[in-house]
Amino acid sequence: MIKQFPMRYVLLLAAGISLFACNAPNAPDDRSKNDPQHPGKGQFTAVISEDQIFDKQLVLHAVSLTEGKSKVSDKYFLKGVDAYRNQKNPEEGVKLFKQSILQQPQARAYFELGNALADLNNLKDAASAYQIAELLDYKPTSKVLYNLACVYSRAEVEESARYYLISAIEFGYSNAKNIFEDKDLAYLRDNTSDFQGMVTVALSGATDPDKLQWNLFWHEFKPVSYPLVLDERYSKKLGEDYISYEYERFVAEMRDSKFSRDVGVEFYHVGLAKATDSIKTIIYATKDVMISENTPAEYYIVSFDHVGKLIDKLLIGGHEKLADPFRVATLRENGDIEIGLFNQVYKKDPEKEGYDDNELVDVKLLEKQLYNITDDGHFVRKDNLLGMNR
Repeated sequence: MIKQFPMRYVLLLAAGISLFACNAPNAPDDRSKNDPQHPGKGQFTAVISEDQIFDKQLVLHAVSLTEGKSKVSDKYFLKGVDAYRNQKNPEEGVKLFKQSILQQPQARAYFELGNALADLNNLKDAASAYQIAELLDYKPTSKVLYNLACVYSRAEVEESARYYLISAIEFGYSNAKNIFEDKDLAYLRDNTSDFQGMVTVALSGATDPDKLQWNLFWHEFKPVSYPLVLDERYSKKLGEDYISYEYERFVAEMRDSKFSRDVGVEFYHVGLAKATDSIKTIIYATKDVMISENTPAEYYIVSFDHVGKLIDKLLIGGHEKLADPFRVATLRENGDIEIGLFNQVYKKDPEKEGYDDNELVDVKLLEKQLYNITDDGHFVRKDNLLGMNR
């Protein structure tokens, strides 16, 4: 689906309103993954060089050269988040985010690179990083546009700051309190006639702010194909369909696993299980990638009302603790959810050794449970069918 941009944002890009124009570097060479002149960690080598990192066309070309997930890129990214957010070291964060991008350009790495560069007052490169994050479809779009408004305001480029702020609002940014109090927007507020009126008009053109954020969130979940089986093999299908931490109000586990406490947990869209005008039932996955890349995911099914208020929630796949039975869920179009509870025995203790090169030596079915998604969005346990546990 082609993204529809607000007209003022299209005009801004077309006009090239920017303080931060830069010369394009040379095109990247097509390097072999095993080229010893460009060594990388593990099986990956750099697909772009550091002097090409902010060239949009070369970045898009580099993205086209990479397939699947790069473990090396992901590890650099998580180390960068740890350095930047936990250790409060933006300089080290910049180095690590760049290393992540050199291995495989990703929207989230460019977004965090922009944040770290902005903290270091490198506004030119911060703007470039944010622009490429948006080019690579960082979600939510409103957040990266808002950060661009802040960078341009700090650089005292009123026209660009104003365009990006209004564009951010049109893409769903609705935190009016932050708009009127954020110190990064001080220049724009002080130098825009009737700033309050401009923002009020922009916000009035949007729907209710809370409902808008909810709509942005649930629309990222695509309808699932039935029957849907959520097991260990499904974990490999999760790919890079990450859920942004901007939506933590809808994903309770994010509030328990913020980067400030645990940098190894990632969240993924699975799909939209059921949708009516008043109720949306979604499925998402969470995975601790710091333990092992092959760590099984946990799967949650959650129902919300029309404004994103929680109705009900159920863990249907994986397990939150290794001592708990491992769940495997099968969902059907009629709303039935069959959950098998298994006891798994690995050759080595996964808590100590992880899941890489760790053979699953025994699996025993303990129990089967059957739930149904009711019309009001609850998950109701049904009596086991005759012979179900046999």
